[in-house]
Amino acid sequence: MLRGDRGTAVIASVVATCLVAAAAWFGVGVSSANPKLADVGAWLWTKAKGRIVHVNGLSGEVDGYLDDKAGRQLRVVQDGGDVLLVDDSTGYVSRVEPSQLSVAQTRDFGAAGLQLAVSGTAGYAVDPASGRIQQIDPATLNSVGAPITLPGPLGPARIDGGGRLWVPVTAKGEVVPVSQGVAASPLKVGEPGEELSVTIAGGLPVVVNTRAATATIIGSDGGVGEIVLPKDVTRAARGGALTPARTEGPLVPVLSAADTGLLVVIDTASNSVLSTKFATDDPAKLGVPQMLGSKVYVPDESTGGLIVWDSAAGGQPTALQVAERPGPVDVFVKDGLLWANDENGDKAVVIDPEGREHAIDKDDSDVPGPTSTPRPKTPRPEPTRSDTRPDPVEETGADPRPTRTREERPTSGPTREPTRRPTPTSTRSPSPEPAPSAPSAPGAVSARSGPGKVTVSFSPSTGGKVERYTLRASGGGSVPESVDADGPYRFEFTGGDCADEYTFVVVAHWEGGEVESEPSAGIKPCVAPGSPSGFTAKARNRGAQLSWTAPANAGEGVTYELTGAETARVTGTSHTVDGLKNNRKHTFKLKARNAAGESPDVVTTEVDLAYPKHSYKNANNDQTNSKINSCPTGDCQIGKIEKGKYLNLTVICQVKGKSVREDQTGETSDIWDRIEWNGGTAYISDTLMATPRGGFPAAPLYECTD
Repeated sequence: MLRGDRGTAVIASVVATCLVAAAAWFGVGVSSANPKLADVGAWLWTKAKGRIVHVNGLSGEVDGYLDDKAGRQLRVVQDGGDVLLVDDSTGYVSRVEPSQLSVAQTRDFGAAGLQLAVSGTAGYAVDPASGRIQQIDPATLNSVGAPITLPGPLGPARIDGGGRLWVPVTAKGEVVPVSQGVAASPLKVGEPGEELSVTIAGGLPVVVNTRAATATIIGSDGGVGEIVLPKDVTRAARGGALTPARTEGPLVPVLSAADTGLLVVIDTASNSVLSTKFATDDPAKLGVPQMLGSKVYVPDESTGGLIVWDSAAGGQPTALQVAERPGPVDVFVKDGLLWANDENGDKAVVIDPEGREHAIDKDDSDVPGPTSTPRPKTPRPEPTRSDTRPDPVEETGADPRPTRTREERPTSGPTREPTRRPTPTSTRSPSPEPAPSAPSAPGAVSARSGPGKVTVSFSPSTGGKVERYTLRASGGGSVPESVDADGPYRFEFTGGDCADEYTFVVVAHWEGGEVESEPSAGIKPCVAPGSPSGFTAKARNRGAQLSWTAPANAGEGVTYELTGAETARVTGTSHTVDGLKNNRKHTFKLKARNAAGESPDVVTTEVDLAYPKHSYKNANNDQTNSKINSCPTGDCQIGKIEKGKYLNLTVICQVKGKSVREDQTGETSDIWDRIEWNGGTAYISDTLMATPRGGFPAAPLYECTD
């Protein structure tokens, strides 16, 4: 604003402030002249000040803001250029126009606790209580088509990479896909009443059933797989285990924060399961985990920070402070960056995949906004990596005693030095060495399932002098004898039964005895098998001979589920199918399964049972003419082969009909051959043909089934 009359300036400022407050609720747009927001960034809410700020994800600098009413709790839903503010208490939704730093539109959806799912051009408003789902246009908030209703209450709905909405229907133990506003057939993923959560991992839905301890994976081709999770997942508090809305890769973190702080990481690419436990005073204060690369970020309300754990490296988790005081921290991933926001304060953090972080000051108002013009900024220092373990505090033992000094007495006059007698020198006996202290227990024990094995990692003991580490498993199996005190801090357990769960304890051995870790979560020494390979079908009369190769990670106890033209549970790698209709194509689908679950990948093969036509001469035609019929009953003659003639006839298939005795040979048969005749088809008794004998149908001919 140019300098002028002071009263005018004050009035203008008040008017602008009122317009901004109205814009954030009633949709009246107020903006700076030319706001310029970073392409890679996110909008963050501050409840105390009623302000939403836009932050540059590469620098951590605030580059725009909008003001609203202080104290209001708004939820920010953002995808690409769509920025929506949701008032959970009323169901009001406001659409922000980033290019103008204004609220362009507000709509009352009339539902407290409204879910708003947005991805690309797809958008849905979901009322979880009533089960009403309305497709919307994220760019305008306008309704698209008629609403649909599913049995409430509904779990959090998510949109996959193909624009389909996946809605958990808790009352039925189902998840329902909705495409273009139309509900498709539901998918059974549990029993009625079991808590369900959906995570979109790498564009594909993963449904976690807490009480069944399973994760259902839905493939891009519609195939459905299942991964069995540790049983301790079922101990999650009411509401179920915590999972993120989406992850950018195949890893899905699942937090069962009841009394153990159990974290499970599902790898949907390899079907492996990784588990660890967070040593925290109050696991119930832990929030929804988020995944960025191989690291898991868990908000901790008791500290106002994050617990950071590298699922690839294992070891002890680290802490990253976000807020200035304990309280909730909103954590999400956007544009390949992880954002952690203290909605009750001015602090936030943005982290890149390498772990570099930028601290964010949301109170910076020297940026484009409804009434302000930015001033030049002083560049911030380079981002720091602070999600590392702090250096241990040096222990000094007991407090040192003060040194006692003897006061000098004053002398009066000269003194005579007394003659000192030599005294014998006493030998001081050495003080006993302190007893060695016990090391701490090994920590951060994690267990990762693999084909026929479990890999156990841990962080070493501190203090004391450890000689070696050993592993104790809850059941049978084979483990290495020990691990040196200097590492590597990892064991490989093999030989267990895929049907059983195993827990593991790491033991530190030292001079004075042993120190045990807390037991790990239970885990199976196997993974859900991948898809079989080399699936083929060899045609045979009214059936097929199927064969395939077992998955590379199959291990013991694998069975195969056959569907399509035949449904069967197969234990080997081959199967014979009978009873199909000839002269048709038949499709078979196959997937592998074991006690750890099944892959969503399905292999398919097809068999074509077209009639194999063969040429044969007629026979036994020396006494009478051979009759050609239109049916296999023998009373429907349409032609003949004159006595003494022998022709090459194409036999299509064989069928049973009227029993006929051939006088020339005395042969009796009820088999008739369907042949090509005068551009069409006809039947002749098999007694009058030189076809193979020995069964019905006689190979290589097929039975007529049409």
